[in-house]
Amino acid sequence: MPTADPLSHKEIEDQLAELPGWQAAPDDSRITRTYHLAHLPAAIFAVHIARIQDELQHHSDLTLGYDTLAVSISTHEAGGRVTAKDFELAHRIDRIAPEHGAR
Repeated sequence: MPTADPLSHKEIEDQLAELPGWQAAPDDSRITRTYHLAHLPAAIFAVHIARIQDELQHHSDLTLGYDTLAVSISTHEAGGRVTAKDFELAHRIDRIAPEHGAR
């Protein structure tokens, strides 16, 4: 599993280049993405993400809207900074997004 060492701004930018739609907070404290999808599938998508988070023992903040699901990820044990663990979770989420119709 990736380490919980905070990434530099450059490392975060490099990782984000591989994750279209994701962005870093201005202070590099978290990475975020909002997915758009139909109302009911948004809730099912959130449950699928929760299962992945449990598997990785790494959790994000999920905000469920009518037809959106916002994901915000940082690593608590790294002082709320972005680490490789966050990018592992983001990649896993992106891989399952298409099966939920998330865009």
